[in-house]
Amino acid sequence: MEGNKKKHSLYYTWNGMMYRCYKKKHSHYKYYGAKGVTVDERWHDFWNFVYDVDNNLHDGHFLYEIGYDLDKDLKGGNTYSLDTCTVIRSSENQSMSREKQKKSILAYKENESIEYESLAKACQHLGINRSTIISCIRRGSQHKAGYHFTYIT
Repeated sequence: MEGNKKKHSLYYTWNGMMYRCYKKKHSHYKYYGAKGVTVDERWHDFWNFVYDVDNNLHDGHFLYEIGYDLDKDLKGGNTYSLDTCTVIRSSENQSMSREKQKKSILAYKENESIEYESLAKACQHLGINRSTIISCIRRGSQHKAGYHFTYIT
């Protein structure tokens, strides 16, 4: 079973998972490792990961196909492991990721406050540019229309 793991079809799935969780310079580390997401010790060994995908993970064979991802969120875990992971379509995973990253916005001035389900909705309703609202939030400043903005988590 041992061999050149970099040539194995599952290598980039495993490597991406490890880098997101443990390499501070990875672009997505802030969403994973910095938030306490880890990989089960067993899966630190690439060949154990392959064995579990091939023999124990329900629908694991789909990870060999384009359009499928390993997901830890559906089963509600902060750890990538055999118990917490499932295989889902990439499109479903991307959709869930976008939903998760949506932040509500509160626009307020004097005696008025309006809650928006997303930054896009606030921009559309108020006619204010996205970058302007983000800039007001970062600086804590008031927009010329009199609104202050904040994220609601």
